[in-house]
Amino acid sequence: MSSFVRNLLVEQRRRSVATLMKYVEREIYPKLPQSLREELREAILSTLGAYHDLCLDVLKASVADGVVVNEEALELIAQIHEELAAIRARVGSQ
Repeated sequence: MSSFVRNLLVEQRRRSVATLMKYVEREIYPKLPQSLREELREAILSTLGAYHDLCLDVLKASVADGVVVNEEALELIAQIHEELAAIRARVGSQ
C-alpha cells in the first residue's frame, strides 16, 4: 500500500471528524439530551471509522490499474448511507 495515499486518507479522516464534530457540538448538541449526544457521537465516529477502514481495504486490494469490484465493499457503503439517513432522521425529529 502506498504510504503517501495511506497518510492522505488518515489526514482526511482526521479533518473530516474534526469539522463534523465541531459543527455537531456547536449546533446540534445544545438541542439534545446527554444520552443522545453520546449516541450521536458514537454513530458519527463509528460510521466515519468504518468508511475509512473501507478506503484502506480498497487501497490494499486494488490491482495495478486501480480497478476493484468488491460486492462486500458496496454493501458496506450502502449500510453507511442507511445509518447516516437514520441519524439525520433522529436528529431532525428532536
